[in-house]
Amino acid sequence: MSSPKPVTMKEIAELAGVSRPAVSAVLNNRHDSSIKVSKEKRERILDLARNLKYRPNFSAVQLTGKRDRSIGIISGCYQTGVNSEFNRQLAIKLRVENYQAYFVGVTDPKHELDTINDFISRGMSGIISNYTLNNIRQKDYPIPMVFVSERMKDHDIITDLELGGYAMTRHLIDHGHRRIVFACSQLRYNEMKYAGFQRACREAALPVPEKDILEFSWNAGFAEQIDHLIREKKVTAFFLNGDLLAGEFMAWLQDHGYRVPEDIAIAGCDGLEIANIMRVPLTTIIQPVRKLAEQAVGILLDKIEGHRCGRIADPVRVEPEFRLSRSCGCPAHDKKHILWEWLPISLERTGQNIKPLPPQFHGNDGVLSLKELTNRNTGGIRK
Repeated sequence: MSSPKPVTMKEIAELAGVSRPAVSAVLNNRHDSSIKVSKEKRERILDLARNLKYRPNFSAVQLTGKRDRSIGIISGCYQTGVNSEFNRQLAIKLRVENYQAYFVGVTDPKHELDTINDFISRGMSGIISNYTLNNIRQKDYPIPMVFVSERMKDHDIITDLELGGYAMTRHLIDHGHRRIVFACSQLRYNEMKYAGFQRACREAALPVPEKDILEFSWNAGFAEQIDHLIREKKVTAFFLNGDLLAGEFMAWLQDHGYRVPEDIAIAGCDGLEIANIMRVPLTTIIQPVRKLAEQAVGILLDKIEGHRCGRIADPVRVEPEFRLSRSCGCPAHDKKHILWEWLPISLERTGQNIKPLPPQFHGNDGVLSLKELTNRNTGGIRK
């Protein structure tokens, strides 16, 4: 049995008693159109489109070369707190600019390439991607794109995780630690953080033996390695590549008799709200997802308006923030409420509450800018 023929703009126009250009202006949300449509007619057109399941003719859009006000968002199918919050912030920023966001979590290299081509064929105005499984070059595609990942060689904007790793390691050194280990899932996915870690250790004349990196993925001997690092190498602090891994590591240490931070200090990276509910509140680098999303959308809109494809000439690095708490040996942050409006994903101060937090709930959340952390670190921070 053949599928029913999709309804067209012409048919909606006939049913609504308006012209086809009027239907086009309403369905494409063109507020700047010279065609004026009354509120009643606009609602009638939208009702007909919904009830008749109108869908744009993407082939026709592609042939005309026109783009609709939609943006494709490419992300990994494994959505950590940082990725999901970044996507949420993108949706908010794009909505403010009168664009619709469409998300795809890609599963494999072919899926990623198919998704890019699908977005182009649907006439989308642009693409934002924070994940890649291919060595994609923006100039190879006839659509404005913005890449937001340090693992993408053609990136336009990233968090400066080298500087973040450096500043956090300096902070651990200022606590008096002289044997610090970088721990992660896999080193190849965390090269910027590790480069910052190495820089801080070298400046402080501390050893950075590569064999003492602790990688957890597919590591059946991790327990013996941890025991060797702590008991034989006299390691007293670990810098972990992510907050979720830091939480798992902290629980394992405590279950095996180690005290945090008295025996072992821990610092993480991401700035997730989960840092507040660990057995010991976590010191962590805060990924500035709101700032990243805001600037990524700005860069993309500039490309769209300028009809430009390809990477920007001067890629942007956004400074991270830092939250200091008990896991590294700092005083605990001071949180005076459990939930005010919603449970946030990130520790970043977004200022997006509908109703402001009452003064009696204000406290020291432990969040510092790079400059504020620099003033605390006795050795300073060198960019």
